[in-house]
Amino acid sequence: MIRRFFEQAQLYHKGRRAAFSGEEFALMQVGYPLVTLIFYCLIASYSFQTGNLTTWVIGNAFLLCTNACIFGLGNVFRGERYTGRLRSIIASPSAKLPLILASGLYPALFAVIASVCGFLVGSLVFGVDFSGVNLGLAALAILCAMASATCFGLFLSVFGLMSDSMHLVLNVVSYLLMIFTGAEFPVSQLPLFGRVIAQLMPLTKAIAAMNSLFGPEQGTFWTLMLAELATGAVYAILARVLFGFAERCARRNGQFDLF
Repeated sequence: MIRRFFEQAQLYHKGRRAAFSGEEFALMQVGYPLVTLIFYCLIASYSFQTGNLTTWVIGNAFLLCTNACIFGLGNVFRGERYTGRLRSIIASPSAKLPLILASGLYPALFAVIASVCGFLVGSLVFGVDFSGVNLGLAALAILCAMASATCFGLFLSVFGLMSDSMHLVLNVVSYLLMIFTGAEFPVSQLPLFGRVIAQLMPLTKAIAAMNSLFGPEQGTFWTLMLAELATGAVYAILARVLFGFAERCARRNGQFDLF
């Protein structure tokens, strides 16, 4: 069963990336996000007139998962429809949760790599000092954040069965992540309803936890990590519930889309 899960994950990855060469894939997964990180950090430097860009490097390094976890996973079922595989997925009596999770395995791994590269660029280009940071806890924060973002991406992917405007949905969500996760400015500067939304978004707690590793107070790190994992688990459950709803509607109405 475990072997089949990883084989399915590999097939998903090949199906999405087989058209790209190694150089194209590397530039798309790492090069483009790193240029984006540098761009936003430079904007922050000139906007806030500061040379200490640690907070912005951390936030934007976590947001590097957007390309893989949000846009990559968000179009999973939309892509299945265009390739004609959606009928087999809906009609199959097999469990759907392993299928949904398998589609997120490789994007999560590539998101981790992109975020690590983001921190390396932040250290080399913007002088972020990691000498006093517990690298083990930092690695744990990255893994938890990418797992949560992956679950969020899987949750968004189900809307591909309910809407024909996924490109719009995913772009709006990507900007919501920039606004409400604390990547570009502190969550404390948001109005009350914005702070509430921020706590419902993935990455918010992980970014705060990583920032705490650079400060004197690290007592909230584990609480924030547990909250981030809980957020990801909720989105994974919601993804399964929504897919089950779409599946039942498809079988009852004899159609594979709800729009």
